[in-house]
Amino acid sequence: MLIVLAVFALSQDAKVRELLQKGDALWADREKEGKGLAAVETYQKALALDESCVEAYWKLARTYFSLGSREKDDEKKAKLYREGIEFCKMGISVDANSIESHFWLGVMYGLFGEVKGIMQSLYLVDPMKQEMEWVLARNEKFEYAGAHRVLGRLYHKLPGIKGGDNKKAIRHFDRAIELSPEIPRSYLYLAEVLVDEGRKEEAKKALRKCLETPDHPVWGPESRDEKEKSRELLKKLEG
Repeated sequence: MLIVLAVFALSQDAKVRELLQKGDALWADREKEGKGLAAVETYQKALALDESCVEAYWKLARTYFSLGSREKDDEKKAKLYREGIEFCKMGISVDANSIESHFWLGVMYGLFGEVKGIMQSLYLVDPMKQEMEWVLARNEKFEYAGAHRVLGRLYHKLPGIKGGDNKKAIRHFDRAIELSPEIPRSYLYLAEVLVDEGRKEEAKKALRKCLETPDHPVWGPESRDEKEKSRELLKKLEG
């Protein structure tokens, strides 16, 4: 009987792994219509077989990040991010040390807050900081120094009276670039802060660097979006 149960468990594990790999392939092809939603369905199938699969939880959140970035309707966008938050929390409930779940939870908090409006989402600021600082304390380079980008964005977007600080934002973006210079988004975010600081020539330099950076092998679709935004901002700065 024990042998039968062991064989069954191995078979289940293999099916879950197969579904995760299929979901990854669909997510990698997320620029194509319907692929992102298909990835969501596939990861959910993996969870149906194994509800303790932490990898499926955070990959669902990552997919909602991708879907939300292309959604035009704010209500639908907020719903995607809210669901992403819940999946990350479930991942953490299974494994409190899942750095992926903590990272994407912080990202989801920030994105949900942006959609709802900063002043209506101030209650999320501290939890967002806590998640990113948790990640930084364990692996500063995780997700291409993503925690630095998230914190930089937070300090840039927050009003000064609520903790916003462009100098802190610039430090985080500079550190993200130092650790992972291959990520175009870091240069774009840095440029936006520099513009607000009146440092337009430095902002132009950062935007040109963004445009020179090759599309990222993992975050290619996002890289192309960021370069388009960089072109528009550079054109505006050059008059």
